[in-house]
Amino acid sequence: MKKLENDDEILPRRRTQLMGPAAQAKALAEATAKLAARRQRDVLPHRIATPRLVLRAPIRGDVPEIVKLADNRNIFEVLARLPNPYTRADGVAFVEIFAQRPDERPFAITLNDIFIGVVGFSFHPGQLPELGYWLGEPHWGKGFMSEAVKALLEAAFATGLYPRLRARALASNAGSLNVLEKAGFRRTGETTDNFAHNAGKPVVLLELEQPKWT
Repeated sequence: MKKLENDDEILPRRRTQLMGPAAQAKALAEATAKLAARRQRDVLPHRIATPRLVLRAPIRGDVPEIVKLADNRNIFEVLARLPNPYTRADGVAFVEIFAQRPDERPFAITLNDIFIGVVGFSFHPGQLPELGYWLGEPHWGKGFMSEAVKALLEAAFATGLYPRLRARALASNAGSLNVLEKAGFRRTGETTDNFAHNAGKPVVLLELEQPKWT
């Protein structure tokens, strides 16, 4: 008698057979969206250079500077996902776990090989890639974030896989809104934050289309 296939081989087929047409279509759409998001993430360059900065993957050697700069209430108050206090364990987790996730692509912003902040994209199936960033307070007011954002946007548009992007910022965060609008983002609406310490605060939603000339 011919040996039956093992359960690991036939279980996915059984599950597919048990799903109705609508569920199958939804599963296929979700899988396709995840694949598209992963492709957008992986197509970005590993290193982006600007006149003053280099954007690259975060590394373990960045952890001391990450902790020193991120452990700051002024940054915590305007970011939804930054813990406070920010410890060495948080810095290590950012480099070794968060930065490796398939739905995130952060770049360390470095000045003379020293970490000064983060810029990158978050990818969620069925949604536009979302730009996010933060910069260490000692480096504010020098145009570094605008320079980093411009370079990342140009690299993303050059791939041909980023026709439209989104971003958000607290309505009270004039500096972040200035960076986004200077980069070409346009306001599309407002909502309220629903995360942790920022719950209930007004948030501005913005989007950016790929320029026709890129």
